[in-house]
Amino acid sequence: MPHNTSRLIQLLILTLLINLPYSSHAQTAKRFEAHMDFLASDLLQGRDTGSVGHEIASQYIATEFAKMGILPAGDDGGYMQRIDFKSAVLDLDSPKMSLRHGKDELELEFLEEFAVSADVNRLQSMVSGELVFVGFGIDAPFLNYNDFTGVDVKGKIAVVLRGKPNHFPSEEGSHYARTSTESMIDRGAIGVIAISTPTIEKIWAFSRAKEYIDKPRIKWVNKGGAVHKGNPEIQASASLSIDAGKKLFALAGLDLEKVFAQIEAGEKPQAQVMNVSADISYASTHDVTDSPNVVGILEGSDEVLKHEYVLLSAHTDHIGVSSHIDIGDKINNGAMDNAAGVSTLLEMAHQITQSGKRPKRSILLTMVTAEEKGLLGSDYFANNPTVPLESIVANVNLDMPVLTNAFDQLIGFGSEHSSMGTVIEQATIKNGMRLIPDPMPEQSIFVRSDQYSFVKKGIPAVYLVPADQADMKFDDHEISSAEFLVEHYHKPSDQLDLPINYDVAAKFVAINAAIATEIANAEARPQWNKDSFFATIDEQ
Repeated sequence: MPHNTSRLIQLLILTLLINLPYSSHAQTAKRFEAHMDFLASDLLQGRDTGSVGHEIASQYIATEFAKMGILPAGDDGGYMQRIDFKSAVLDLDSPKMSLRHGKDELELEFLEEFAVSADVNRLQSMVSGELVFVGFGIDAPFLNYNDFTGVDVKGKIAVVLRGKPNHFPSEEGSHYARTSTESMIDRGAIGVIAISTPTIEKIWAFSRAKEYIDKPRIKWVNKGGAVHKGNPEIQASASLSIDAGKKLFALAGLDLEKVFAQIEAGEKPQAQVMNVSADISYASTHDVTDSPNVVGILEGSDEVLKHEYVLLSAHTDHIGVSSHIDIGDKINNGAMDNAAGVSTLLEMAHQITQSGKRPKRSILLTMVTAEEKGLLGSDYFANNPTVPLESIVANVNLDMPVLTNAFDQLIGFGSEHSSMGTVIEQATIKNGMRLIPDPMPEQSIFVRSDQYSFVKKGIPAVYLVPADQADMKFDDHEISSAEFLVEHYHKPSDQLDLPINYDVAAKFVAINAAIATEIANAEARPQWNKDSFFATIDEQ
């Protein structure tokens, strides 16, 4: 049988499965599997932002919305909210970086000692200047902490450590770490050199820069064509490996190991002028592309509350094809990341629409693009919502549930920060699972997925993921979440031949659907807890 004919028959079977009416847990599992088989197939080529594969995935989702009676809430009466992006690709032969102290000069080796990213603002990026060490580059009034005390970075290149102080609360600290570039810009820095720390190296090794060096860097642009938060004030920047960082500090007569020891001891690193200068340069090529969010509304049943929305989100993109891999499979199918999240949201919508009883508040379903590029699709929607921003009462986000074992406990990232905590715990227990505290605070998960875009706008949010038990025994065919993160995350092996447990996926759907429905039917809209840090931020 010709390959194309065989594929058409497969897709026809999938369509028949997906059109099964909702009536049982088993059918939810089958429907979930059918969504996965399409969204994580080789046909979609890893769903990279702006690719044909991602467009196909987006059209598939819009079609599913239409079949469920979900109203379009994108642009011009359709489901799609198209976003214009400016992209930049690094000229791999161009990066150069050198350090000077008096007559001593040190040339660093690209990708072995330093790395740079393509610049969306300039074709030629170049900075020369004196270096000032500013710890983590964090100004955190809420935590009574400031790395810039006693130094001036105006017109200088700021040298910072990646990450945050060990004593910082995970989520609050990660928020401040993510805004450190803005803190440096506010003080007049013209360049940034970031150095890995041992803690960050364990989470995201410097050597992994090679895996992404050929990928475009993109930013969304507004209707006037201006790049949103492109940070053009930074003329050039670079990141250093730990060994290269030690060389820089030694050139300055300082000891980076002592700085690391200070951090481990809970002490604040001393900001200081380094009496070293640096030259950084590299070239980029620019292009434009566009990619859609897919947005729909299930209108609420209450004449007053239907004008408020519970926003359900999942990202549709993944990282495409890895051209740098010489042999073997190059397609990053993104089965867990995030075909599983999209399938969960589609099945949540199916359960709610087929229940025969619409919730009081409206459900706003937002499938966003460009999460892998820096939460860009959700950030665009948060800044250009298709319903009034103040009418969005909460966000439930779905991102990379690892469904490769028979887990019975969940982590509710963000649940401790708002009144939704009780709802989440009750829904988890009712479905035979346990809610546990964050076992990996060093990963700062709550600010690393799309809910963060809405949290910054003052919207309470939660994000559930499966969790391994410390003493959990896995069958030979199962894969733990920890193993997935090490062996399969952002790799071609995140594909459909993983041991996906569709029965437990159906339970995960039921829990999230119960949470969304309860929030939508509650008399009062969710509120941040008064002592939560996130109650204090509201990005304008």
